[in-house]
Amino acid sequence: MWKGGMFEMKERKKLLSLTLAAALTLGVSAPAMAAEGTAPVFTDVASDAWYAPAVSYVSEKGIMNGTGDNAFGPSLTVTRGMVYQTLYNMAGRPAVAEAASFNDVSDQWYADAAAWAEDEGLTTGVGQGAFGGERAMTRQELGKVFADYADAQGAQADNADLSTYADAASVADWAKDGMERAVALGILSGSQNKLNPTGTAQRSELAQILMNFGKLTFEIPAEDYIKAHAEDFFLTGKAEYTIQGMMVSKDTTFHNDLENVDYTATDDGESVVLKGTVGEQWVTKLSKVLETYTKADGNALKAEDFTNSKDTFIDLKTKAEPDTNFACFVPKDVRLTVNTAWGDVLHVNDPVSEHGYGDYLVCPNKDGKPDFSDVWVVNGAIFANTYDVSRAPVVGSVAAIEKYGNLDLDIKPEVLYTAGLELGDVLDVTVNGQSLEIPFCTAYSDVNTGECVVRDNKESDILVVAINMGNFAGTYGVEEGDIVTFTLAEKAGYLGQYQAHQLERTNERDDYASDEVFANFRAITVGDIAEGVLYRTSSPVNPELGRAAYADDLIEKAGVKTVVNLADDDEAIQGYFAAEGFDSPYYKGLYEAGNVIALNMGVDYKADDFQAKLKTGLEFMIAHEGPYAFHCTEGKDRAGFTAILLEALMGASQEEIVADYMVSYENYYHVEKNSEQYKLISEVAVGMLRDLAGLEKGADLSKVDLQKAAEDYLTGIGLTADQISALKTNLSTPIEG
Repeated sequence: MWKGGMFEMKERKKLLSLTLAAALTLGVSAPAMAAEGTAPVFTDVASDAWYAPAVSYVSEKGIMNGTGDNAFGPSLTVTRGMVYQTLYNMAGRPAVAEAASFNDVSDQWYADAAAWAEDEGLTTGVGQGAFGGERAMTRQELGKVFADYADAQGAQADNADLSTYADAASVADWAKDGMERAVALGILSGSQNKLNPTGTAQRSELAQILMNFGKLTFEIPAEDYIKAHAEDFFLTGKAEYTIQGMMVSKDTTFHNDLENVDYTATDDGESVVLKGTVGEQWVTKLSKVLETYTKADGNALKAEDFTNSKDTFIDLKTKAEPDTNFACFVPKDVRLTVNTAWGDVLHVNDPVSEHGYGDYLVCPNKDGKPDFSDVWVVNGAIFANTYDVSRAPVVGSVAAIEKYGNLDLDIKPEVLYTAGLELGDVLDVTVNGQSLEIPFCTAYSDVNTGECVVRDNKESDILVVAINMGNFAGTYGVEEGDIVTFTLAEKAGYLGQYQAHQLERTNERDDYASDEVFANFRAITVGDIAEGVLYRTSSPVNPELGRAAYADDLIEKAGVKTVVNLADDDEAIQGYFAAEGFDSPYYKGLYEAGNVIALNMGVDYKADDFQAKLKTGLEFMIAHEGPYAFHCTEGKDRAGFTAILLEALMGASQEEIVADYMVSYENYYHVEKNSEQYKLISEVAVGMLRDLAGLEKGADLSKVDLQKAAEDYLTGIGLTADQISALKTNLSTPIEG
């Protein structure tokens, strides 16, 4: 819900002990021992080593890391502490309610893992109250641990026959079942026809086992999913649609491709095969068909309609039955097993079938509530053809992840409008197992910095989920292909704020009072910044906004000698130079003389990458002479934070800093001073100042020494005291001549 200017993320839904994504794929485990991302290069892992792919996998996923000094330690012995820590990492490191009962884990690095494993029933220790975290593990112990864990997550496999291995007799009786299951699942394999069950396991082997485990696919009981998602069931009912039916003889068999189920007719004169909207087939009783369907013309069906045309399909029409059921969407990467009330076992999102974005669990409506005692599955590829979806979640998937982590979806904004959702509504957005309440708007700036937005990008007709000046994909671990769902959380819950943020800008020079206003160009002279030393502007090189030539002319008139380009990389700049109609000769001259630095910064000013590149840009300013100009594309967001930082560093007051920030909105959007819109947008600058000072949202800035806060920030991103002093000197020293 909207609370005090920010949306709160709902508590993540817990399924068994794992986050949902981890429980079902274990391929997107939460980082713990290492941050998930690019695999580090270990000096002791040769690229052609048999375990190199596994080491890369576990380090990328954050399941294992190195042992120090860029080493992985592939031949080091595996201990119990290591093993249970990796399982804990794969589980997403869930919060531990209480410490383990073991007497030897206090203050150990694997203490939380031991407590979690004990709580999950994965270990009872090694006896006498001890966990034995430093004790080495054998291969048969590893096999049993991982087989038991796989079984707990729903992995199914018949036990393997170990007799083909020369040392099968060496497997201990207590480990035999676990080793058989581990081999059957492909978690563990032998070498040179031996399992080496009593041999001490090495870290390279553990990495391989973890990668094998990560490739398993798990089905979980539908009951567990329903418990976690009971509130997600929506009211629905059968829609009117046309299918076909045919009476068949006893023992007639056929296969339903959508459900991956084989059916056999059990009665003569009573079994009817139905063919659905996409050709799927299933068997039911004649009496049920007569109750549920009519002839294609709407007239009532009779038994002889089938008996007189046995083994021939006839057209049927469903009777619309509004509000007779509840249903729940299940994303296609979630697999469930459903034991139906009539004895069949159905599979949700079986990988051999097409499911659209995912299947649906359906149950009867009993006195206005879902009747979970009778649940069945409707394939996602046909659900919209056969059931009322007016109250269903809008479902799409991530088609692309933009440069700054914004999600471009494969559904158009019109789909949300068709579902009755409107701009200014607060939406419940679920992605990657996380549920967020986010306003539906048209621009990133419709929400404050660092807040999420569902955006109707009207220019390109794309539906976008993003963080204003942040990285949504990185923050929430989203990848291309992930499923995203939308439902209404609060009607018009953000409408007032949305309307206040509505801003209109044109790219026509005649709509603005001067070249300076049009190009968002101005000198910064607040605090101790000397006149004629520092300028901010829209891009003098990127022609996207039609302002580049004007900005280029203005930096030339100001005598700018050094430019910090926050937005582009060198390749992009070269592309602007080569484009037809390029008209920024002064900028090109500065660039070719080595007086322009291209930083290619993201928009999330809290990100490590942003701060590292900002440090590089400031070092460039220190090493070059002024006057200086810095810009992004509009000269508003990345340039806005940079201006706030430099102005604070040079002793400007909060009022001066905010006023300069708001000039961009006065220039671009004609926002009037002291209007409600002006006050609302100015809070963005105040929020940046709080972030600069390391304060919580809403904290009082009146007693904060902003200059010291800026100095501390610069120290934090890696500038030395001498560099900070040099930067201040450059900005406060008037330009001679």
